[in-house]
Amino acid sequence: MQTILVPVDGSIHALKALRIACDLAEKYGGKVTLLHVLVEGRSAVELLDLHAANAFGPTLTAQLKESGAKAPVELLEVVGRKILDQAAAETDRRGLETNQLPIAVGDPAENILIALRQSGASTIVMGSRGAAHRDPSSFGSVSQAIFERANCTCLSVK
Repeated sequence: MQTILVPVDGSIHALKALRIACDLAEKYGGKVTLLHVLVEGRSAVELLDLHAANAFGPTLTAQLKESGAKAPVELLEVVGRKILDQAAAETDRRGLETNQLPIAVGDPAENILIALRQSGASTIVMGSRGAAHRDPSSFGSVSQAIFERANCTCLSVK
C-alpha cells in the first residue's frame, strides 16, 4: 500500500474514511492523496449541514445563508478549499506525507477514477455515503460506481 486516495466532501463518513486512511498509511508507511470534487448546484442548506461546516467561519456561513437555493461556484470553491484544508490538517497532525490534488469539477465518480489514474494510488478509502445523503436513492451511488470500475483495493466507510 503506497498511496491511498481519499475523496473528501465534508461529510461525517468522509471524515471517518480519512481517519482510517491515516491509520493505514501510518501502519504500512503509505502516503495520503486528498481529492475534493466540486459538485455544482449544491444548496447552501446542504453545505451548512456538512460535518465540516464547523470550520467555515462566520463570514462564509453568512455568505452561504445569503446565497439562496444554489450556492454560486465561487462559494463552492471556497467550501471545497476549507474541506481540503481540514483534511490536510488531520494528515499533518499525524505527520503523514500528503498530496492535495486540485479541486475537480463535475461527476464525483468520474473524477475519483481520473484521480486514481493520475495519482497512481493503490487504494481508495472513501465514505459510503457522502454529502448528497439527503436523497435516499443516492445512498452509496458514488462508492458503488467506484467499486465496479476501480482496479484497486477499495474501502467504503460508514
